[in-house]
Amino acid sequence: MSIFFTKDKYWLDKWDKFVSTNNNGSHLIFSDWLKSYQSYGFDFEIGILVENEEIIGGFGAVIPKILFFKFYIVPYQPLALNDNNFILQKLIGAISLRAKKIKTCYLQLAFPLAGTGAQVNYNKFLENNIFKKGNRFKYVFSFTGLNWLDLKKYNTIDDLLVDFKSSVRRDIRSAERKQITINYASGHNEIKQAYEMCLENARKANYALRDWNDIKDTIIALIEKDNAKFITGSKDNELKGAILIIKAGGYYSYIFGGTKKEKPDLLIGHLLQWEAIKLSFLEKCEGYNLSLGGPKGVQEFKNGFNTKQMLAGNSIYYLVNNRILFSIYVFFEKYLKPYKSRMAKILASIKKIKSESRK
Repeated sequence: MSIFFTKDKYWLDKWDKFVSTNNNGSHLIFSDWLKSYQSYGFDFEIGILVENEEIIGGFGAVIPKILFFKFYIVPYQPLALNDNNFILQKLIGAISLRAKKIKTCYLQLAFPLAGTGAQVNYNKFLENNIFKKGNRFKYVFSFTGLNWLDLKKYNTIDDLLVDFKSSVRRDIRSAERKQITINYASGHNEIKQAYEMCLENARKANYALRDWNDIKDTIIALIEKDNAKFITGSKDNELKGAILIIKAGGYYSYIFGGTKKEKPDLLIGHLLQWEAIKLSFLEKCEGYNLSLGGPKGVQEFKNGFNTKQMLAGNSIYYLVNNRILFSIYVFFEKYLKPYKSRMAKILASIKKIKSESRK
């Protein structure tokens, strides 16, 4: 049994298969998802525990580097074959040592929902190793919970539909009568067009979404590996809406989407989510994660699908490795916080300057 840290394609592909088949897997630690942070100038790596050349455990880490600050962020729990507690504790120890070895000032780990996944007593183990609860680095998205639609209790798709709020059932049935064509984007141009629909929606709603050039490799790779679907809806050969979903841990998670606002309302958002839910049901997934967050209207829309919020609570832990450096970062971060939506542009600019200086 040995552990090593890698970005080698051979091992990244094996890791992605391990994540996709592990009951506790999450899209947050797919290598392609971790790699997407490179557009900010961040680094990443996979820590892999092997036995007889087979993966028996591991974790994914993002390594943000901002000026002279360096962090080690594990956005989702380590995974172990058969939820082996010994392996999980060994991995947590390896994470701590690795963060110190590469001279990071701060280490952060996110863990699963209470009562799910591995039964190791994370709280006691981490607190014994001087970890504290809290999310003090928020520029890498860490696991916070699920907005869960339980599919196990339904025998048929019709049973599932009947359980939605009456207004949602009505809107889905209305949308189905509007002759909307559902498609799964596959080619580069189709995927780009679908993403641009989401990007335009983000601009109008005033929330951040990365530029196409910064995220295209990630989305295309996830779709090509069959780890993600970009579901689109069109009418009269014109794209009207799109949603991206990613599958890991035996279920799909809604990542983001966008629809064209027009009158009369085609109710395309309802139809696309219904397609994702039907797909989850037909693939015998245990559930569908409609994702947490969003403004009040978005949350009300999600709640109409009879979802249940499963919050991870105080499941994020951190360890300060260099108190002086981290204190300086906290001082700067206090003034950066109001401009969080601009952080992507700032980080991309830093990356561009570094790249040009190497030429």
